[in-house]
Amino acid sequence: MDISNINWLAVVVTTVAYFALGAIWYGPLFGKAWQRGVGLSDEELKNANMGKLFGSALILSFVVSFGMAMFFYGFGENPDMNATMGAMMGLMTGLFFIIPTTALNYNFARKGAGLIMIDSLYHTIAFTIIGIILGVWK
Repeated sequence: MDISNINWLAVVVTTVAYFALGAIWYGPLFGKAWQRGVGLSDEELKNANMGKLFGSALILSFVVSFGMAMFFYGFGENPDMNATMGAMMGLMTGLFFIIPTTALNYNFARKGAGLIMIDSLYHTIAFTIIGIILGVWK
């Protein structure tokens, strides 16, 4: 594994993009539907340790961004990588790994299709955005 091919600024930017998408996705777009789907009350959300939650979300967003950069560039230079290839790799990761594994877990947890789609589409879109950024910004 060779991390010298990784553009660290691109990894930081994709981390921020992933985190920002989450703020929009789980805020004004699907926040209330997600809250109902997971069964959290307004009171439970208010009493949460937001520093810990958002801090861990930022760290985990970095781990995903770094991991995708490793797949794209950690095994040597990838001259074929571009925005289209990055988008396809991110999208395919979502379609063939994120959505099915989320559905698998949520079916056993008795969570509905709406929650499956809210959570898995968020990550699928985020992975696609990460792929585009990493594909363009070698």
